[in-house]
Amino acid sequence: MLIIKLSVIDSTNSFLKQWVQQTKAHNAIGVWADYQTHGTGRMGTKWHSEDGLNLLCSVYLGDISNQINGVFDINKRVCLAILDTLIPQNIPALQIKWPNDILSAGKKIGGVLVEPILRGKQVTGVVIGCGININQLKFPNLPCASSLRKATGKTHAIEPLFESLAHNIESTVRASNTDNSRYLDSMFKLNEACSFERLDGSSFIATIVGVADNGKLMVKHADGTSELFEEKKLVFKAFAHC
Repeated sequence: MLIIKLSVIDSTNSFLKQWVQQTKAHNAIGVWADYQTHGTGRMGTKWHSEDGLNLLCSVYLGDISNQINGVFDINKRVCLAILDTLIPQNIPALQIKWPNDILSAGKKIGGVLVEPILRGKQVTGVVIGCGININQLKFPNLPCASSLRKATGKTHAIEPLFESLAHNIESTVRASNTDNSRYLDSMFKLNEACSFERLDGSSFIATIVGVADNGKLMVKHADGTSELFEEKKLVFKAFAHC
């Protein structure tokens, strides 16, 4: 894998997408930056990070058409790759909050943005953006945010974490199959009753029972009926102000 280190960039995902359009020299590229001026999460949300304190990175992988069953399949694999990177750092109580957040002890420490490269309707490559809070201690107006340093009480070197993460992403995404059972076992609040809010402001309590292949959250109501929810059509009330 070609590794690129940047000091400041608008977005590592944007950088890699432009790179891929201009050259076909590599089918695996990893790029990380000290600071992003326009870092983004899923659905256009903003990712805020202090300069030099966190891991802001992207990985491009080409020639993946034979391994992948859909964009959310990539998302699941990347979330598991992040867990594989953080477990050796003794980060406590790691979980995946649907659809793309990484939690430690119920606090958000990371997120994933998957942007497929298509040939017709077929996914032939992917740019994967990851933001992981490493050494930042203050998160103004973000009560649900945390970092590796807050979780462990010590500072962490960012470069070796990126190298490990880039390797884990490539090996996991290129694997012959997705470890769906492990993904489910790692899900935040799986098989627990949770409070949710719909876009119209109405609230309800339901039990998370899984995730459909297309990435929709599967919940079961008290009367036994089930319902599927798309991303951004449902809010965990515990994270409503995060």
